Amino acid sequence: MANEQAQKYFDTLIANYDIFVDAIEKANERGMKVAKELATDVVKGQREALELGKKFAGEPTDYAQYYTAVLEATTAAQGRALAFTQSAYQEALNASTDARDVVQKLVEANKATAQAAVDVAKSWAAANPMADMMKKGFEAMQPAAAPKAKKEKATA
Repeated sequence: MANEQAQKYFDTLIANYDIFVDAIEKANERGMKVAKELATDVVKGQREALELGKKFAGEPTDYAQYYTAVLEATTAAQGRALAFTQSAYQEALNASTDARDVVQKLVEANKATAQAAVDVAKSWAAANPMADMMKKGFEAMQPAAAPKAKKEKATA
């Protein structure tokens, strides 16, 4: 019986650990996704800047072409910035939802862990003759309470 309760206790601890590991893995994946998107956008922006420089170097007096190229590059950069901001915002919302779910799972798991710990302690106390002897020893060391009637007469 005590062994089953101890196993249940450790199973609940393992379940808590699994909840944490899952949360860490999700956060890591989310962070990697956002970092990858940012790196991709930076590479695209650098490429467009180099293409713009190449156009300008090829035809330095063609201002109309240069103006059009700058406008296209700026518009593309703004589009990437907006898309990245939307993506980062969505990931933040997902992280908030995940965090709420993790807290809820941990609260439930911790209730089960606490109950399993209480069951193990009760089982240990019931199976251990030393526990009963210790309890009786502590009870014997408690000062005896004086009867109320004697206290009331003494104060009157």
